[in-house]
Amino acid sequence: MENSIFVSVVVPVHNEEQSLPELTNRIVAAFHLIEFKDSFEVIFVNDGSSDRSGKVIRQLCNEYVQVKAVVFKTNKGKSLALMAGFYVAKGDYIITMDADLQDNPEDIPALIKKLEEGHDLVSGWRKKREDSRIRVIGSLIFNWAIRKTTGLDIHDANCGFKIMRKEVTERIVIIGHAHRYIPVLAYQNGLKIAEIPVVNSKRKYGASQYTTFRFQGLFDLMTILFLNKHGFSPLHLFGTISLLLIIPSSLVLLYLTGGHILFWFGYGKELFNRPLLILSVVAFLAGINIFLTGFVCDFILYHLIDRSIEEKINKNIDEIY
Repeated sequence: MENSIFVSVVVPVHNEEQSLPELTNRIVAAFHLIEFKDSFEVIFVNDGSSDRSGKVIRQLCNEYVQVKAVVFKTNKGKSLALMAGFYVAKGDYIITMDADLQDNPEDIPALIKKLEEGHDLVSGWRKKREDSRIRVIGSLIFNWAIRKTTGLDIHDANCGFKIMRKEVTERIVIIGHAHRYIPVLAYQNGLKIAEIPVVNSKRKYGASQYTTFRFQGLFDLMTILFLNKHGFSPLHLFGTISLLLIIPSSLVLLYLTGGHILFWFGYGKELFNRPLLILSVVAFLAGINIFLTGFVCDFILYHLIDRSIEEKINKNIDEIY
């Protein structure tokens, strides 16, 4: 391993004061084993902690030259904390891990080795999870849904312990709760994904900072799937949905109007006071609104792309012959 390769370890922190000294010692020891002692940094992102985590991180910065800190005044969530860490990271390789000691720093050498086999991102696979049965079952369902909806065939997409090349962090944006989908976002960008088993230890201090059921992740998955397929052509989706409402409702309205005209001549039925009329008008107006939503999205997207077309093209071109 060449010392010229620089590795950044990004660790979001929210109320983990007790685990931080041990975590830092073990990260430093892991890099010493692979002769990386002068070629790595640890970036703690203090995500609005209300305990002594901030003071502990400051002490660690004074004790270790490799330790750096990013501080949020208030809790902004894991996704934004990771993005902040990516922003300041200097490494060619970037490792993400949790601060609760459930991720074992001793697995770092194996992650680096696997990445250097030619992958862009290597995710940890917690084969034996030290969590409650509810969390394990929830994770199984989550990963099954990921495989079925995205085509990314890995066992543990939600594992926070992973390594990626700098290119990955430059090509993805994670907001909301989308940190769970970093491998999915990388996969959708045409990058090479792999996984290796990692040790998952029991939490030593305190309780998890995240709830067991995180339904917001479902919304993030829907957003990711939509952006991947229709991110550059939203009107294709909105227009299709609108036509499914506009065409049938228009035909029904024509039918009802024709019946009302015949009613004037003593045939057919009167147009008004018919439930089908109300249903058709509502469906027609809903279709128009959906179409206009897609049109506005396309309009905004066009101007955004027009302002930064070169940057967007360069990020998406893999090769030019």
